[in-house]
Amino acid sequence: MFSIQSKNVRCCDGLSRRDVLRIGGLGTMGMLLPQLLEGRERFGGEKPLGAAKRCILLFMTGGPPQMDTFDLKPEAPVEFRGEFKPIKTNVSGIEISEYFPMLARMADKYAIIRSVTHDSNIHTVGAHAMLTGNAYPKVANGEINASPSDFPQYGAVFSKLRPAKASVPTFVALPQKNTNTDGTIWPGQGGGFLGAQYDPLYVTADYPKYKSDPKAYENCAFHAQFSLPAGVSPERLKSRRALLEAFERQVRGAERLGSEGLMDRYREKAFNLLSSSETLQAFQLDSEPNSVKERYGRHIFGQSCLLARRLITAGVPLVTVFWHPDGTTSAPSWDTHDNHYQHLKTHLMSPCDRGFSALLEDLEQRGMLKDTLLVWMGEFGRTPQVNRAGGRDHWGMCQSIVMAGAGIKGGQVYGKSDKIGAYPVENPVSPGDVGATIYSLMGVSPFAEIVDQTGRPHPLVRGEVIRGVL
Repeated sequence: MFSIQSKNVRCCDGLSRRDVLRIGGLGTMGMLLPQLLEGRERFGGEKPLGAAKRCILLFMTGGPPQMDTFDLKPEAPVEFRGEFKPIKTNVSGIEISEYFPMLARMADKYAIIRSVTHDSNIHTVGAHAMLTGNAYPKVANGEINASPSDFPQYGAVFSKLRPAKASVPTFVALPQKNTNTDGTIWPGQGGGFLGAQYDPLYVTADYPKYKSDPKAYENCAFHAQFSLPAGVSPERLKSRRALLEAFERQVRGAERLGSEGLMDRYREKAFNLLSSSETLQAFQLDSEPNSVKERYGRHIFGQSCLLARRLITAGVPLVTVFWHPDGTTSAPSWDTHDNHYQHLKTHLMSPCDRGFSALLEDLEQRGMLKDTLLVWMGEFGRTPQVNRAGGRDHWGMCQSIVMAGAGIKGGQVYGKSDKIGAYPVENPVSPGDVGATIYSLMGVSPFAEIVDQTGRPHPLVRGEVIRGVL
């Protein structure tokens, strides 16, 4: 079952300009949002591309290994190349892992970027960079937790600039919050310095406690729903405001709640969501044919991808799907420091292959891929050399990501890593470049500024649009 945890989205505040744009208070300029979003062109820069109406981010929590997924090195020494073999795709000259056979048949639909790089090997610091397009603003020597000084996630910026209509949330994250082992929240997942009102609507999955069978995910009877209590119609809900007390109890446990005014806005948004037939229908996975649910895979990642597709179809502009441990192993997601290849073969790559490829296929068949941006990434890659425990460790210097739809040219590889997958040697791409591309495709100038709650301006992102993948 998917259940609402919390969060609210509210209307856009005004906007203003510094050199080119400033996203924040409008001041005395009197300019409208469409003019500002296109303002860069008038000031000698480039207009946002704006090909995407919506975006799904697939975030592989833990850090997927570039040399075992999308950038295999079959000619490297054995201690670097590992166990997996590359296979041909449906695009001549492009090969990916043998454990991604479904994605191999769809390589013409996506672009592989093999040269993404940043300088941190810390999970939470890397996640902040990849989910916001910005380096963490402080020096970090170990894992960090979310704070009001974090940069906002892409969806939080869209919640401020281009909120969805009141009946649907602008920004949804599922099926979990990413947390450290002590329970603290990873940075880069929410509103950051914009404020908690721009955090996503978190939707969490309740799922069976699997047995030790490494293939248990294949038989998972995964069920998700979002509905009113039995006998309560949207009409009756208007006289049942007490239902919101359940939301309040969850919201009061959320971080950075702020003033009672913020609590009131949470309550109003929760009531709007529960009153909306569009939102209720989007969460009804049982309405999908069994063949569709099977195609996505009866595991948490597959069904989360399916729910993401239903949410964007209902009008949600951005959905983040975090990889969720399925309970079949003690390995924390893609963080495979030991027994690396066993983990990849038994419970990581197969469900990833099925869910990701199903989402691509579904979007294309519905005619939505042309204006839906789909991004697959993690917080970093993994070390070129396999360690003594048979694993690969953290490696921010090089990772592969995948982008598709909304103006991304499929059937190509952009960038190149060295012969062991350690460093980019052609067309290095920063998290800021990834962020600039996401913003531009979603119609927001990457050259804008954004103002925090204290009135301090920040560049929205420090990077350039990756022209080579368009």
